[in-house]
Amino acid sequence: MKEFRPHSQNWNEFQWEQEIRRDERRISCYYRELPECLDLPGEEEMIFNSLLSRPDLVPTGGAPDSLRSWRPGEEDDDDDEPLFDDNSRRPGSELIIQLDHLAVEWNTLAVSRLRAGLELPGLGICCAFGKLLARAADFVDTIDPAERALRISLGKRALADLNDLVGALRQLGEQQRSMAAPLELFIELLSHAREQLLDLLDNARKGKY
Repeated sequence: MKEFRPHSQNWNEFQWEQEIRRDERRISCYYRELPECLDLPGEEEMIFNSLLSRPDLVPTGGAPDSLRSWRPGEEDDDDDEPLFDDNSRRPGSELIIQLDHLAVEWNTLAVSRLRAGLELPGLGICCAFGKLLARAADFVDTIDPAERALRISLGKRALADLNDLVGALRQLGEQQRSMAAPLELFIELLSHAREQLLDLLDNARKGKY
């Protein structure tokens, strides 16, 4: 959401929560439109024309055309660089590394053990890990004291994403009983991650970074 921060000075948690939800709607709308426009001439223009027709998707305080500078899930070019500089590890960096390892372990388990017919729920869990990682990384990366309300809002959303992931794992365990034991281990490890996230969020509320 860094593209829209110039319009967000002095926002409180509620305002950031609203904008985060708006951003999620933008992403959802983008990917709903994408299959219809994929590989067509001017596909990006077609998608953004559709987004521009929805006033509720325009960033708060931004002009409608500001959507054209937005891309869902845009990443830095340095994808192979470590998540954090080892010489200046931030509070919470260990949590991101743990979640990253869990996501890798899930992919390995899904490929080797997931039965035919459950590919879509398995892929959904993969996406849930990705969403949680992205949100938690944004939370850890937001260290400017002036952005404390944003940091708290991101932490609360990361907790919600983690709970959603645990729910998806539990549901899959009911669908494939042979995977119940390893899925319970994932849930236990995520409960530890949840405790770390709660501690970080508590520190953020107290102004500790």
